[in-house]
Amino acid sequence: MSICSARKDFLRQIVNKVISESSGKISASVMEDLKVRFARAEDKFSFSALGGDPRRIADFLSSEEWTDIVEYSKNVNVTWLLEAILKKLAEEYKEDCPPIANKALETLNSLKGSTIAKEEPTLDSIVKKLKFHGFKVNVIKEDEREYAEIEQPLLKIKLYVSEGKINYVMCKEGKASTIDAIIALIEKVKEL
Repeated sequence: MSICSARKDFLRQIVNKVISESSGKISASVMEDLKVRFARAEDKFSFSALGGDPRRIADFLSSEEWTDIVEYSKNVNVTWLLEAILKKLAEEYKEDCPPIANKALETLNSLKGSTIAKEEPTLDSIVKKLKFHGFKVNVIKEDEREYAEIEQPLLKIKLYVSEGKINYVMCKEGKASTIDAIIALIEKVKEL
């Protein structure tokens, strides 16, 4: 790869700036999740312009970590934010680091065309991911269907795969002093 003398740091001056500019359009928790995911990627790929090698951004944009960020963004409806990050990256790096600018545009086109391969979920992949995130998961066979069951204090979730989609049932245990409080809770749950 050719010499890359990027003046702007990808994480601090592009990613975090674009995410911060979206304040008010997305929740603070989504903003924080994205910042953490990009920071982990920087740790792994060492693409910082401040002591790392910005050319490694290309490796990151071809990695499983990037695919995970894309999937997360699709799930929370903020792929437009990744598009803005890639556009800004291409713009900022076009003169100082053309290979990275080109890779950003290629990735942007791929993202817009949804050409990033998405595997259909399986119960096994769901269980592995839940365990990776620290959940205690039991696999239960009931009525000829297998479920992954997660139990947390006051919450029970059953997951199963059908027709390529993850189906879930959540049960929350609690107490209420009036039926109006329960009706309000039902209305909140319907919004999910």
